[in-house]
Amino acid sequence: MKLTSFAIKEIADTVKDVYSGKNWVSLFNSFGFRDIYDSWGLPDIGKPNGQRPSKTEYIIKRLTESNGTFNMGNIIVKIASLDDLFPQKINSIITPEHFKLEENNGGWVLIGDVTDESKQNIETEAHFQDIQNNILKELDAARVSITVVMAWFTNNILRDKLVEKYKEGLEVKVAIYDDGVNRIHGVDLGEVPIVKIKAPKGGIMHNKFCVIDNQVVITGSYNWTSNAEFRNEENISIIKDNKTASDYSVKYRNLIHNK
Repeated sequence: MKLTSFAIKEIADTVKDVYSGKNWVSLFNSFGFRDIYDSWGLPDIGKPNGQRPSKTEYIIKRLTESNGTFNMGNIIVKIASLDDLFPQKINSIITPEHFKLEENNGGWVLIGDVTDESKQNIETEAHFQDIQNNILKELDAARVSITVVMAWFTNNILRDKLVEKYKEGLEVKVAIYDDGVNRIHGVDLGEVPIVKIKAPKGGIMHNKFCVIDNQVVITGSYNWTSNAEFRNEENISIIKDNKTASDYSVKYRNLIHNK
């Protein structure tokens, strides 16, 4: 996602007072920065004579450094969730720049051309072996949200990873096919939100996909089951593209609304 400097300043001015300086440092550190809030206040960002920045200046600096990266979209979604009024206010700023925050099952996803225009190549990896470990790798990297839609889900290792990420504070949502296999052998996700759905056409709810941070999609023939991992010939594709991820997020929403 890439915004103009005007939009970045408008966002910083809008949101600065919802958090203390210390909490803003913690928020940006959760996206890879390594700032320290000390007795002098916010970290040095290069102002003359070592002056410490205001909250607005600090937010502008870190948003500018994230601009044009995948992280920028995640940061904007995180900031939007800090106050009930922020999504509408932020939309008024970013909509003229061809982005929009859209509500999705109680959370928010970013719609639009959310990658830097100079880096629009979609990254896709195909995997035919060691699929479970490749899924675990992507789940480990999740920072904000994980949405799973799975025909059959009986794999306890993948279950444990979702529960772990949920306990870390990520938004985790699961939808599975409402049938006998899942009722008898399906995983117990504890407090993780799970919805059981039928296919609206009367057949099998046969979707198999996972959306991570509204940036990454994992999809293919592979159900999250032990048979898929150890007995069957299966495949997944890992697609790193925000537009594709948004399409799958919308599909999840449509499935649960039509259940």
